[in-house]
Amino acid sequence: QVDQGRHPMVEQLLLDSYVPNDIDLDSDKTRALLVTGPNMGGKSSYVRQVALISIMGQIGSYVPAQSAKLGMLDAVFTRMGAFDNMLAGESTFMVELSETADILKQATPRSLVILDELGRGTSTHDGVAIAQAVLDYMVRSIRSLTLFITHYQHLSSMVHSFADQELRNVHMRFTESGTGTDEEITFLYEVGEGVAHRSYGLNVARLANLPGPLLDQARQKSKELEEKIRRRKLAGLVTA
Repeated sequence: QVDQGRHPMVEQLLLDSYVPNDIDLDSDKTRALLVTGPNMGGKSSYVRQVALISIMGQIGSYVPAQSAKLGMLDAVFTRMGAFDNMLAGESTFMVELSETADILKQATPRSLVILDELGRGTSTHDGVAIAQAVLDYMVRSIRSLTLFITHYQHLSSMVHSFADQELRNVHMRFTESGTGTDEEITFLYEVGEGVAHRSYGLNVARLANLPGPLLDQARQKSKELEEKIRRRKLAGLVTA
């Protein structure tokens, strides 16, 4: 358990503006956190913070936090980033799954495992299925302390299949203002309970200075797809 933990490197760059966050994981209680939130909202920085504080504590260092109660770990495993291996003829998705397989073979109940965006390299259905199966296996079978970042909001319902809050949903908090083309997202960089139900990719596209007409078309298509999915869900409820 860590109170007001900070990322030891990022805080040096941001100085007074860094937002600290708590960490509460326990092998006998909440073993895993499913982390959602908007793009650029601070998910990866948060989980890296957890890993770095754990490692610093292991070597007997001071840790960047108000207080910390750390158990001993036998390893810290991470699966983050995306790259392929052209020389071996392996796609990004193949590399991702190979690294995940290595973690599943080596991790124990005394390990800390961080998985970032598992399953994004393939179709949505396959990606969700693989991500769900891996997370379930980590929590139920291996029982490692696990931080699992995802944009698949479907996975949030997994918490109901575990007892005693073994898996919890958390998200990086943010506020919304304006609508349509004037929609503004303010990142709070605070970890809160629950799920973020949108990724706000269009907000990132705007910040990246993609052309205005392109953003307008993308916004319209996004609305059409959301409406189509909403109608399908309603139709399913009616037929059920």
